Amino acid sequence: MPFSDSLDSDSPSSDSQDSDSSLEAIDFEPIGTANAKPQGRFPLLPLAIAGVLLFSALILWFLLTSRTVSINTEPELAQIKISGGLSFALGGHHLLRPGQYRLQVSADGYRSYNEALLVTGEDNQSQSIQLLKLPGHLEIITTPDKASVFINGENKGLTPLTLADLAPDTYQLQITSPRYFGIEQAVDIEGLGHITQLQFQLKPAWGKISFRSEPPGATISVDGKNYGTTPGTAEVLASGEQVELSLLGYKAWQETLKIGVGENKEWPSVTLLPADSELQVASVPAGASITLNGQYLGSTPTTLALSPDTSHKLNVFLAGYEHSQTHIMLARGEQKTLNIKLTVKLGRLNITSKPTNAELYVDGTLRGTTPMTLNLPARPWRLEVHKSGYAPMSKLVSPKPGVQQAPHFALNTTQQSGSPDSPAMSKLITSPAGQTMKLFKPDSTFTMGASRREQGRRANEILHEVRLSRAFYLSTTEVSNAQFRKFDSQHSSTHVDGKTLDYLTQPVVNVNWTRAALYCNWLSKQDKLTLFYIEKDDLITGTNPEAQGYRLPTEAEWAWAARRQSDGSMRKFPWGNQFPPTAKTTNIADRSAANIVPRTLNTYNDSQAVSAPVSTYPANSKGLYDMGGNVAEWLNDYYSIAIATSGSAAIDPTGPDTGEYRVIRGPSWRHGGLSELRLSFRDYGIKARDDLGFRLARYAQ
Repeated sequence: MPFSDSLDSDSPSSDSQDSDSSLEAIDFEPIGTANAKPQGRFPLLPLAIAGVLLFSALILWFLLTSRTVSINTEPELAQIKISGGLSFALGGHHLLRPGQYRLQVSADGYRSYNEALLVTGEDNQSQSIQLLKLPGHLEIITTPDKASVFINGENKGLTPLTLADLAPDTYQLQITSPRYFGIEQAVDIEGLGHITQLQFQLKPAWGKISFRSEPPGATISVDGKNYGTTPGTAEVLASGEQVELSLLGYKAWQETLKIGVGENKEWPSVTLLPADSELQVASVPAGASITLNGQYLGSTPTTLALSPDTSHKLNVFLAGYEHSQTHIMLARGEQKTLNIKLTVKLGRLNITSKPTNAELYVDGTLRGTTPMTLNLPARPWRLEVHKSGYAPMSKLVSPKPGVQQAPHFALNTTQQSGSPDSPAMSKLITSPAGQTMKLFKPDSTFTMGASRREQGRRANEILHEVRLSRAFYLSTTEVSNAQFRKFDSQHSSTHVDGKTLDYLTQPVVNVNWTRAALYCNWLSKQDKLTLFYIEKDDLITGTNPEAQGYRLPTEAEWAWAARRQSDGSMRKFPWGNQFPPTAKTTNIADRSAANIVPRTLNTYNDSQAVSAPVSTYPANSKGLYDMGGNVAEWLNDYYSIAIATSGSAAIDPTGPDTGEYRVIRGPSWRHGGLSELRLSFRDYGIKARDDLGFRLARYAQ
């Protein structure tokens, strides 16, 4: 069959073709995508390159527009922080664009710095920062405790003691304790908040003494401290202390003893004597002076210890009264009271004035109007007359028994006289030598002297009332070398151990009392004033109490000016009422004078070895300089221990009429003991000294 044949004939041929043929891939194109465009990829690389270029450009711009700023710090390792803008630190330098930033610098132990930093257009800039150290602290421990601590001379308290917030520095440390050797050394305070701890073992300044007494059982006391009874042992300072053995019914045994540090010693047995008899003495009026066997023992009323079975001569006397003399003997242990009524001695005064009918005051008490006759006790009385339109006038008059006196007052109008109510009386005047004189109108009563209970008190500091009624001037400073040489151009105050006392501004010294008084008269002559001192052949032979010429202050005026406060109290020391001084207030014997003066106050330093220029230290409450310190001062009064009084306040006293020595008041650069530094301390003399000068006074009416 054709179809069959065809198939048959083609079979081999078909097999051959099938075996030689291969499969081929063809493109597949989904329906509907024949006309779609190809999709592109995100260009990451170009963007990255662009970012790098932009950042590099910013860095380049910052570098080109920035300025180099060097921040130097002390300490070097302080931490530096800059805020307020972009900054780069390169070693010790910082790159900053011009502008204002906040600079913070800090380090342990230092106060942080936090201030504005201004960067200008200059190429290279620098800033130096020095941090301040934090304060340090000082801890002091002593054995025993309760020792006084002084830093640079200032009392800081008692140990154990911590002194906080001390600025970094070197301090002078001093530690004192009453019965131990002191310690003095320099202390370095590092600061940085660190605590410096110091521990000291104070060394005792005493030895021990054993005491026995007959009879036994006596109380042992050393400078007031009780150490038990005999037989017993007490600690006694090597420098010496007063030891007392006391037993009821027996006289106290007292002795000043000293012993080597650390020594032990046995004192010979003390035989106590039976106690004295006791005499209580009173008088009418009170305030009379007492002497026993010629020795002054104070004023009435008082209690006296008398040796038993012995006759004693007792004198009681008071100005204006007859002396009373008694011989008395008491048995052992006897107590007796003696009341003495003094007999008044009267003198007659016929007192007149022009014009008449002036008010008359006697010792400050109104007694009537002139003319007037009075019978008064024979002692000094201050008579004052007052009349409207006239200047007050006063006289010091001493009535004499059997003698009639006739004091007369010729009053001047206020226009004729510089009375306290007149404009002619200035608050400040200047002497011919240049001293500034200040006006005072005390018109007050106050107490001179010191209580027997006051530590350091001397027997001549008797308490007594004084009234100042007359206005007076007082120079604000002590007379200087320059001011004295206007009177005596050849005078030299000399020197001490090579330290001069001759500078023009130092107070004049090495002047005796007479030369000081003659200087006052010289000033009075320059001002054409009535001389206060009566002189003959360069000697002072008397005074004129009514004169308004220059003079030395009276002791009462000096005490009022130096001691009396506005509240009526009396100041104890030049700097106040506490001892020792804590601030540089006056020139006394201190550490700076240790090589010149044997006894100094080693806890104080006024920086002056000898006298200082006048007015170097602060004035007192009355505007007066050196009233307690620099140099002691001559006063007008004759020196006397037994101050006679009338039982009432003495009016404007000028001291005794006669005497050998003159009063000296006030401590000087040579004084360092508690007793001499008190303002009530009374000294006396007539010769010149290198620590003794004077100031001026004069009555204003």
